[in-house]
Amino acid sequence: MPFLSLNRDVARLCRQASLMGVMSLSLLTTGCLSMKQYVDPTLPKVTIADLKQPETKQTVQLFLEYQTKGATNPQATELARPMVLATLKKSNLFSDVVMAPTTADRKLFITINNFPVTKDVGGKSFMTGFTLGLAGTMITDGFQMNAAYDVPGQPEVKHSYKHAMYSTIGNADGPANLVPVAKGEAIPSIMNGMVLNLLNDMSRAGELN
Repeated sequence: MPFLSLNRDVARLCRQASLMGVMSLSLLTTGCLSMKQYVDPTLPKVTIADLKQPETKQTVQLFLEYQTKGATNPQATELARPMVLATLKKSNLFSDVVMAPTTADRKLFITINNFPVTKDVGGKSFMTGFTLGLAGTMITDGFQMNAAYDVPGQPEVKHSYKHAMYSTIGNADGPANLVPVAKGEAIPSIMNGMVLNLLNDMSRAGELN
């Protein structure tokens, strides 16, 4: 992640803002630019209360991979894993959710690909930094989650979901009718939203029984 900031706290915030580092913030030469993040509202809102509990709960083994523009990102995978794992366990749809090698028959494979949507991120970032934030810019991170659920003797179940995050840097307006989320909450909200939509679809279709 190519950061040329003089301020370590700003660099840390930038890494948190975008797990895969699509925001090439060499623009932050002053270390003083403000950042706000917004979560796209397109994906349906699902809560744990919306989930349909299966007749019999089973243990499931989770396999998670986080990607940056289609390439495996081990560091981001480590950051995303506890978020995904927490949502799966809080759903109460499984008797247990495990990561280590196990005898669990049911396997849940989740791949999350994080990719830049905004074109010419470098140019926009440079201009924002060059004007000390007066120009401002908004960039968009895209997310796609592909999931596969394997149960012995049954056809593999597959689902796919898309999400997005908007980040404004400097003097830039965010998306219309959206309010910025609290610091550090954008990525967890996106991970939680995609996983809950997956679990809702699977539980409603009876794919967890």
